[in-house]
Amino acid sequence: MISKTKGLNLLGQFLLLSATVAWGSSFIILKETIDALPALYVIGIRFLIAAVIIGVAFFKKIIKIDKKTFIHGTILGLVLTGAYITQTLGLKYIGAGKNAFITSLYCVMCPFMMWIMFGVRPKSYNVISAVLCVVGIGLVAISGAEEDDNMILGATLTFACAIFYGLQIVFTGKFHESKSDVMQLLFIQLLIVGVLITACSLAFELPFCGIDAYKIGSEQVWRVIYLTLVCTLYAQLAQILGLKFTESNQAAIILSLEAVFGVIFAILIGDEKITPTLWAGFGIIFIGTLLSELRLDVFKLFKKKSKPVSDTDAEKEELE
Repeated sequence: MISKTKGLNLLGQFLLLSATVAWGSSFIILKETIDALPALYVIGIRFLIAAVIIGVAFFKKIIKIDKKTFIHGTILGLVLTGAYITQTLGLKYIGAGKNAFITSLYCVMCPFMMWIMFGVRPKSYNVISAVLCVVGIGLVAISGAEEDDNMILGATLTFACAIFYGLQIVFTGKFHESKSDVMQLLFIQLLIVGVLITACSLAFELPFCGIDAYKIGSEQVWRVIYLTLVCTLYAQLAQILGLKFTESNQAAIILSLEAVFGVIFAILIGDEKITPTLWAGFGIIFIGTLLSELRLDVFKLFKKKSKPVSDTDAEKEELE
């Protein structure tokens, strides 16, 4: 019988995986949307509409936001604002595959961020599984990819995005420890992102693009609705709830699969072909994820015991 703790952990993993699938589907849709509309404008309206929906649905809870929760939500909003701006701008200079791969580097950063910021030393399986996942995602991303223009600029912007996403996971995990309300955190986070990015759009995109560029055609309406309801509202809610029941290092591995799902959706619509490199990437990712889930210490598997291990030592090793 599954224990309550294990059940909540599985629920958290499912929520994070569903959010990852949603974000994976967003790469192609977002790429097509920002080809027709200003990039920051698209992000701004996504988050503002999502914030309004949360605010209306949970009005009684939202008006009771305390100072601590407001500060926590603001920090998450600022970090997520940086992530979306740098990722979206990076997507204009490099392909979706490379953008997704570089973004996924936060799964390697998270254990070390936790170590630097909070003194939580990563386990060997955290590091090994993260590295394997990044290698696998790299193979998936470069499979069939062509050389892009402005690669250095796009890669630099996207690497900055990976840092922001890593910080979001770490901060969200810590804020859950302080018992901040999930819906209040989500509302403040969505509102901060929506307001800041909309302001940036009005300040930097409107003068160059003109007001006509802000008109959403019928073809773009459905894309914006999908990006708002599925890739923003649901995915952000699933992530913030999932992180409540999942360790930060474990969550980073699951969320890093966003790039893989991005390629899968590209295959389904015919924009990506299955290659040996792609299969190799999937295989390495599976091994890395398995190591994380089973919490296997690879080094100990090859370590020879020079002397019998006492019951006390065995108990200590099990606890570690």
